[in-house]
Amino acid sequence: MVSMTINDSLNQVEHTPPVHKRILDILPGISGGVARVVIGQPFDTIKTRLQVLGQGTALAATLPPSEVYRDSLDCARKMLRTEGPMSFYRGTLAPLAGNMVLLGIHFPAFLAVRKQLEGSGGSSVSGSVSGSDGSEFSVGNTLLAGAAAGAAGSLVSTPVELVRTKMQMQRRAALAGSLAKISASASVASASVSTSSAAPAELYRGSVDCFKQVLSKYGIRGLYRGFTSTLLRDMQGYSWFFLGYEATVHYFLQNAGPGVHSKADLTYLQVMAAGVVAGFGLWGSMFPIDTIKSKLQADSLAKPQYSSTKDCLTQVLRSEGQAGLWRGFSAAMARAIPVNAGIFLAVEGTRQGIKWYEENVEHVYGGVVGPVVQ
Repeated sequence: MVSMTINDSLNQVEHTPPVHKRILDILPGISGGVARVVIGQPFDTIKTRLQVLGQGTALAATLPPSEVYRDSLDCARKMLRTEGPMSFYRGTLAPLAGNMVLLGIHFPAFLAVRKQLEGSGGSSVSGSVSGSDGSEFSVGNTLLAGAAAGAAGSLVSTPVELVRTKMQMQRRAALAGSLAKISASASVASASVSTSSAAPAELYRGSVDCFKQVLSKYGIRGLYRGFTSTLLRDMQGYSWFFLGYEATVHYFLQNAGPGVHSKADLTYLQVMAAGVVAGFGLWGSMFPIDTIKSKLQADSLAKPQYSSTKDCLTQVLRSEGQAGLWRGFSAAMARAIPVNAGIFLAVEGTRQGIKWYEENVEHVYGGVVGPVVQ
């Protein structure tokens, strides 16, 4: 039996009978996607709320002071007190399904593009050095392949994150609706307050209902609100995500002791450490663009405040300054540690489970499943 490796992809299973290879291929991606959402959703909810409703944002001025978040801890405390612990997981269904698909897009796309670059003279791109496992580690190729993977994934991540963001903003939408009713009552009484310009509250029963409502009212264009900022974010972020992972693995291999000859020989801790560095690269490089994306997707679809990515950036800089692009950054970076360690641990753990299956099950039921390829 040939041993499993992490060499090329976290979701590529090698030496598996072709009859059920496709099924086993997707299992690591599914486990990684589940780990990413289960661990990361609370952090992401806090990050998004700070980006959109944090102290100093334009929307914060429309809410009662008790509903404005000063920082990550303040946001967490207020959510627990007013909405309960399950509020951190509001809108989980969309990213849970989406991330399983995304991990099945990012890694294969990265591998395919990097292979093409290396096949057409990868070492010609600056930063190429030989790894201890005989492979080439090229900074340029890794960045380009990561950008391509991010671009491919943005086709899925845009509608997924729009639904998640809308669900994460449901309390704000409910408050906005209540305030609009109060203002309307006051305007009837005094004839001095107008609410004709207020955007209608966007309330949804769940992620599926949100998807259906947006699609029926605004079409594909509505689901892809914020696509430009998502595309730019993912190209930037996944360039550094893959560079962080590959560079860290390359470092471990270059400084390995006896018996470590390839990525398959790395320990779980080393794999997790590479994942954490990848997460820091992802969020550290793309956070300001992610803020613009969050604001665009949290914006009303009926009466949007922002007309485009550029308009959103201009308005944020004018009203909030540079600080407006970095609200929620600490939550995102804190998220990177457990989430990315968990992703890579879940994926590699699943791969080891598949390896055990091949060694202990397939050779017994080879006539049913198919012979193990030697």
